[in-house]
Amino acid sequence: MRSLAVFTKNMDDLDLGVAELKEKLSDFKLGRNSLGVVFAHAETDFEELGKKLSSEFKFPIMGCSAMSLFSEQQGYAKEGISFHVFTADDCSFAAGMTAELTEDNYKTEIKRTFNKLKNDLGGWRPKVIITYAVKNPKIPGDEFVNVLDDASGGIPVFGGFCSDNFVFSECSVMLNSQQSRSGMVMVLIGGDTKPVIKGEFSVETVADFDEVVTEARGNVVYKLGNKTMVEALRAAGFDLETQDLVMQFVGSPFLVTFTSVEGDEIQVIRNLDSIDLESGAGIFLGNVPKGAHIQLAMFTRRDVARSVAKAIQSAIVDVGNEHKYEYTSAIITSCVSRLMTFTNDDMVDETKGYSAVIPRSIRFSGMYSYGEFCPIISKATGNVHNCFHNTTFCFIVL
Repeated sequence: MRSLAVFTKNMDDLDLGVAELKEKLSDFKLGRNSLGVVFAHAETDFEELGKKLSSEFKFPIMGCSAMSLFSEQQGYAKEGISFHVFTADDCSFAAGMTAELTEDNYKTEIKRTFNKLKNDLGGWRPKVIITYAVKNPKIPGDEFVNVLDDASGGIPVFGGFCSDNFVFSECSVMLNSQQSRSGMVMVLIGGDTKPVIKGEFSVETVADFDEVVTEARGNVVYKLGNKTMVEALRAAGFDLETQDLVMQFVGSPFLVTFTSVEGDEIQVIRNLDSIDLESGAGIFLGNVPKGAHIQLAMFTRRDVARSVAKAIQSAIVDVGNEHKYEYTSAIITSCVSRLMTFTNDDMVDETKGYSAVIPRSIRFSGMYSYGEFCPIISKATGNVHNCFHNTTFCFIVL
């Protein structure tokens, strides 16, 4: 598989923007099968962009909105359009998009879309699923991953929730000229590919906040020990009457440790989404199971850089071990909460970290997400678990 990631700032004049992208790809030779992945600022007209790209490139094009994005050519970009083209003779791409996802239909609709794409691969066995979705506050983030994990039999799932400028109503996914503000777009990749996927976070836990979840349902935690979640947060010194509750917890997420049904220890970061002062419950962006240990965590710019280096260096080691396979392409998903640790003057620092350690032979693009999809590997057993993450850096190499 080969790829090239190109970029344009012309998101307002799409004729100029698409012409610029086409020119930058003019010397890139396409194989038998190809795929385009777009990350663009949320104010982009995705239907028009998809229409213009599809008229120039006769292969499926999928993508999503992003608060900020990055590419090998541009580095960090607050606005603009990234277009990453993947091509191969020995791989196949099957891309599709669900209908509007609701509490009632999301399971059947995600499974239906996956099964259709599996049949569209033309006999190739799917090796990885790359997917982006619009976050639905009524559906825990884990569900988007868990349904795909169940439908696919554990095929690695990579991607995340699209983002906007904290408006939360301007997020979009796209497939060719179709745009959806409540759907999920995905591609199944089959053939001669051996994806390497890494997810890393780096946080410091607060020693005096280490509790056991004694009552929870899905992403709602009612009690920690004998205290409600609200009582535990107040005891830790948080002002829960503030109007900007989400932003208060951007730099202080929670480290959640639990045991899977297979007996593997799983650690994930969870951001608090809201609280219910009446019931005393805390509502998280992802599931927090009963019996889990939950610790208050803090992270800094140094932690962000450290997790970037750890993930990429670990991926490079795995890439190096595959002596007979040439890796040429990468996609990055990083959490917007990590971006918020930087000021306007140093927002490029994380993307500088990518460029410093990613081999020049690997073309890459990526975006900042409202939640990341990435498998993790149990250190004890080697089992792979598809997981939903917050405040995490995720990286796939193809």
